[in-house]
Amino acid sequence: MSNSLEAVMALDLVRQPRFKGLLSLVRDTIDEATVKYPVGSEGCFMSIKEFLEKYAQQTERKVTYTVSIPISAFRYKQGQVRLVRQDYCVQNFETFNHTVDFCESENPVSFFDESSLVFDLVKKQHTVAQIAAIAAIKKESKKEDFDIPVLARVVAFKEEVPQVERSQEASKLFYKEVKGINDTKDWEKLYHEVQYGEQISIDTMNFYKSIPGYTWQPVNFQFPLVVNPRFSTTKVREMKKLIKYAINDDMLEDLRAICTTIVNTVDWERETTSRNGQKELSVYLLRALFNFEKRLHPLLDDEMGGLGIPFDMCEHVEKFFTNKTIKKYLGSTSIDKRPWQHLVKVAGHVNTELIENKFKDDNFFSLRNTQFFDIIFSLANPTRNANVPRSDVENYIRAYCPAS
Repeated sequence: MSNSLEAVMALDLVRQPRFKGLLSLVRDTIDEATVKYPVGSEGCFMSIKEFLEKYAQQTERKVTYTVSIPISAFRYKQGQVRLVRQDYCVQNFETFNHTVDFCESENPVSFFDESSLVFDLVKKQHTVAQIAAIAAIKKESKKEDFDIPVLARVVAFKEEVPQVERSQEASKLFYKEVKGINDTKDWEKLYHEVQYGEQISIDTMNFYKSIPGYTWQPVNFQFPLVVNPRFSTTKVREMKKLIKYAINDDMLEDLRAICTTIVNTVDWERETTSRNGQKELSVYLLRALFNFEKRLHPLLDDEMGGLGIPFDMCEHVEKFFTNKTIKKYLGSTSIDKRPWQHLVKVAGHVNTELIENKFKDDNFFSLRNTQFFDIIFSLANPTRNANVPRSDVENYIRAYCPAS
């Protein structure tokens, strides 16, 4: 993992250009902007001085304190948890009538950095950013009370606890909060799921990391967790399903070989031009090729009295992607999006290669091949509740795998 975390103080964060909309909103409502806590809570939080005195006597590896911290002492390590978004801050600030309200919600949680005497936010990042925006506007107006106190929980480690262990603790803490929240993108969740110990997430990340330059984040993401990312698959939810299938079928190495061949063959500069700057390896393409190897390749192996028709998937994709872009293989995956449809398209490409190599005179995969049809129809209707008509499957096969 690359150490690419940008440390920025809270008041400096909200002065960045991407927060100008939040600052404008706060400036227009500064007279009514407030920070609210439950009555009586102030007496439960110690001062910075009291905290430092207790921390100096701390003997346990990790202790949590309740501390009143001036907003100027908070720091963000962007990329360690997730990127703070202006739209979230604006939405919350407007929803709560220009009030940052802790009366019915948890207090922020920060990790104390004893080397710089600052507090790195882990939970309630967007909420504290709103307080920072209020403070920034007050400071802009030269008001003396700009350094708003924030009542927070502080996790403090003994000095000998390494930074990497602290980062893992922060990741686990963050993920416990966001688990199941849809607003967090799947590629943002993956690292935190790994720290939380979810096995399929660990397996998926290990798959990514086994291929140099392969990442689950967008390639141009400003806080990369992979050194020198060159291509990505950001549909992590679908990727986890595919990895699980491959592991269960003992075909993970087959999937890895296909993926490695594609990423090492594709002209990524050409891909960037054709896909609006994206360097995305389609998970649907990987799933389609995997499904062919699992479901249809055995039909080739059984042909010619068991001697088999020679076909190598890695050689096939290398030949195809030497001169073509990723999208050319399956076409649009937003219209024809079902696994069975993608598998039919792969079969069509394989038909073309078998004829070009003179292993067959006509299409091997077609409606004349009843085993082929049965496999596709079963994939189209994997459960009793599935209702893809036989005629729809037949017509689709005719379109991409005609009988002659």
